[in-house]
Amino acid sequence: MADCAYCGFKGSVLFEDEKVVAALPSSPVVPGHAVVFPKQHFQIVEQAPDETVSRLFEVANKLSIAMFEGLRAQGTNLIVMDGLGAGQKAPHVAVDVVPRTNGDGLGFTWPSRKLSDEQMGLVETQIKDAMLELSVSAAPVPAADAEWKGREAGKHKEAGEPEMEGEGGEGEPKKPRRRVDPFMRQLRRLP
Repeated sequence: MADCAYCGFKGSVLFEDEKVVAALPSSPVVPGHAVVFPKQHFQIVEQAPDETVSRLFEVANKLSIAMFEGLRAQGTNLIVMDGLGAGQKAPHVAVDVVPRTNGDGLGFTWPSRKLSDEQMGLVETQIKDAMLELSVSAAPVPAADAEWKGREAGKHKEAGEPEMEGEGGEGEPKKPRRRVDPFMRQLRRLP
């Protein structure tokens, strides 16, 4: 994309391979602040293939280790601002890796909120149902959450719960799940 700050990046490159670039931004928040971004243009994480997202975080993790070792950082923040509501400034997926030290003056705290059990249950159900709709194959939850693992694998059904798309009956082939366009998903989020 012609007007993208990351496409055709010209600056201090720390690492580069066929998928991603790790570089020093021109206006770092602290010395050593780095950014990892895919070479291919994706505006939000949802648009990027899993292999690209995996590589982004692989390289971000190595940068974090290098900051601990090379800069004597006492911690790091790995930050993804995904979408306007999250403060994303450039329309390109990026992972900011920020080296931290005690007393560095950077604030990064959010006030926590207490949700009622009902609110927490609703949010949990909405996220789990969306994960099932997206055909997440590996269980990204702790093994203790057996109910969701069972549902995710198609082994658990509540009484009267309809068959989810893609869950064929005994001996029946599974139907493919519908692919949700990431642009449409992002548009539905706009106020």
